[in-house]
Amino acid sequence: MSTTRNRIRLGIATAFIVTASFIPGHVRAQDGYTSPRNADIDARGARSVEISASAGSLRVEGRSGLSQVRIRGTARASERRWLDGIKLVAERRGDLIFIKVEIPDDNRTVWDAIGGNSHYRGLDLVIEVPPSLALDVGDRSGEAAFVNVGALTLNDGSGEIEIRGAKGSVRVHDGSGTIDIDGVQGNLRIHDGSGEIRARNISGDVIVDSDGSGSINVSGVGGTMRVENDGSGNIDVDRIGGDFVVDDGGGGSISHSGVRGTVDIPDRKRGRRSNR
Repeated sequence: MSTTRNRIRLGIATAFIVTASFIPGHVRAQDGYTSPRNADIDARGARSVEISASAGSLRVEGRSGLSQVRIRGTARASERRWLDGIKLVAERRGDLIFIKVEIPDDNRTVWDAIGGNSHYRGLDLVIEVPPSLALDVGDRSGEAAFVNVGALTLNDGSGEIEIRGAKGSVRVHDGSGTIDIDGVQGNLRIHDGSGEIRARNISGDVIVDSDGSGSINVSGVGGTMRVENDGSGNIDVDRIGGDFVVDDGGGGSISHSGVRGTVDIPDRKRGRRSNR
């Protein structure tokens, strides 16, 4: 019965494909040409949102009382003719809301210098969601910010990441760029290639399963703080409600204070430890 209902819902789901129906923007020194890409999707009965972003900035905000997912986008290109190919796909798939950015010729979705000229195609997105919806986000490049959202899984290629007030557990897999997190009602797990990690006010456990380079600064953890593998960069933690464990500390120093549980760090780092 539920399978049949899902098929019916999928068949009648409202889909928005925002394409080249636009009002060209004014030419600007950095942005080139711009045009809007907008959509609203009914979120009643939905359980999650999947976002596949590309080049451009991404901001997702949780809004209490919201019954829609609201998407406001700005397509940007260094040449007017390229705007036509920048598309926003937004549709309801059963209890999933699916959002995808489509940009042709992906090898030109970053700034590059060819003959002294900058070439760019991207789509900046601001998305408002009910905070009860879980987020599964893939972002290729550009800054990404998440404010007052629910549970979040993020796969990010490059660019700064900011997370504020997540009302659920958070998982981040990041290639490069600073990660700045303040407020998670749940557990936090991070896999990071390079860039500084800053995290504060995490109610559950914090696990850094891998960090290639860059410092790790964590404070205000309700549970255990664990670093499984660290390449280079200092580790500094403060106010840990559970244990503090470093399995492989790499080449940087380790300092800690206010750890209520057991401290377990590599022997070679013990001469540098503190517990103020």
